[in-house]
Amino acid sequence: MKSGLRVPVWATALGWCLAILFLGSYFFVTHAVMRGLVPTFGWNAGDLATATFGTVAMGLGVVWLVALAELPEIWYLHRRPHRLMHQGRCPACGHPIREAGVDRCGECGIDASWLPAPYVFGWRAARRFAGTLMLGFLFGVFAAEVSIALDEDRMRSTIEARTVRDGGTPAGATDLNITFNRAWPASFSRVEWSSRYGFTPERILAP
Repeated sequence: MKSGLRVPVWATALGWCLAILFLGSYFFVTHAVMRGLVPTFGWNAGDLATATFGTVAMGLGVVWLVALAELPEIWYLHRRPHRLMHQGRCPACGHPIREAGVDRCGECGIDASWLPAPYVFGWRAARRFAGTLMLGFLFGVFAAEVSIALDEDRMRSTIEARTVRDGGTPAGATDLNITFNRAWPASFSRVEWSSRYGFTPERILAP
């Protein structure tokens, strides 16, 4: 029997967008923190790979959200019909049937006692989650790298502005030091600038 149940296109699109946004936000925070733990300033392939490996490892913390991309389907195809029947309405279209005392819905023709099978996790959910997870990962890592690059440009601009204000750094001023805190969520990480060594990131996990 065809149930007539379907998930609205807008709900599917919204569910996917919210799932990607949620996972992207998680990976944005995770990757930014990992980059703050790696003692580097500027772009470096090795340090980026190290931070990305840590971000991938932290991705294991969200595998329990495997049904995240199927939430619209779970609601519209499994949970909502039970809710409608409990309210005395057709489980497929929501038309009132309790007061009518009929065996079939006069609106869509569905058996008034019909209910869909409970939701069962399957490979389709795993494939959907894998795709959502990958998109969220790419979105989060890219956003984190852009945020880090903008933050480091802010540090460089501060040094340049101070140099212009002071008329250039004297050659003998080797004791000039400025400490920067990275932007959130890596605000725990600091970068020091000195007239002798330039930008030197703080080593947090280094022995």
